[in-house]
Amino acid sequence: MAADPNLVGSLPNAIVRDLPEPLPQDKRAWRAWADSAQRARSVAQRKQHTQVLVAEVTRFVTQRNAQLVGLYSPLGVEVETRDLANALLVAGVQLAYPRVQPDGEAMDFVRADGPAALQPRPRSRMLEPAGPAIAPQTLDVLVIPVQAVRPEGQRLGRGGGYFDRYLPLLRADAATIGVCPAACVIAWTPLEPHDQKLQWVCTELGLAALDGASHG
Repeated sequence: MAADPNLVGSLPNAIVRDLPEPLPQDKRAWRAWADSAQRARSVAQRKQHTQVLVAEVTRFVTQRNAQLVGLYSPLGVEVETRDLANALLVAGVQLAYPRVQPDGEAMDFVRADGPAALQPRPRSRMLEPAGPAIAPQTLDVLVIPVQAVRPEGQRLGRGGGYFDRYLPLLRADAATIGVCPAACVIAWTPLEPHDQKLQWVCTELGLAALDGASHG
């Protein structure tokens, strides 16, 4: 399905940032920079981002007629998804959340009726769903947090590699949306072969197509 041009905008020039000085030299340094950028936001700025996320992603999901959406339970200063989950449930959309497999090497998604259904993972800050894993091909839309994302789409995650291994398992027509502040839409480096690309990003400025293209 092609993106509706009235639904998703191109990436605003305002959020294609100049590189910071001094320039981070590796992914670890970029993660530290991005974490500082996120922590520097005020409570009001974070609340605004949450409100934009709810409005934009709910509109995107309903106009796309998506039936099953993968969400995340935020860690630290990641953008909250509770209100988005509630809005999607009201719209009749089913939800799934990530769960790390027992061996710690990979990740599944499991259906759950919102964040209230999640349980603490032993010896971890993570909240996870219980129940059988779903096939990755059943997800219509996947909304995930990113530390940073390049305008061309490559995401910088926390370093565990879980999403880099999971994203290639999705259907070709599934939509992938990264969530981060506008300041973190930036040309981070170095890129590696396993770095996966996302199709859209939702910042406090709205939802925009990455790489300046429409995606099916």
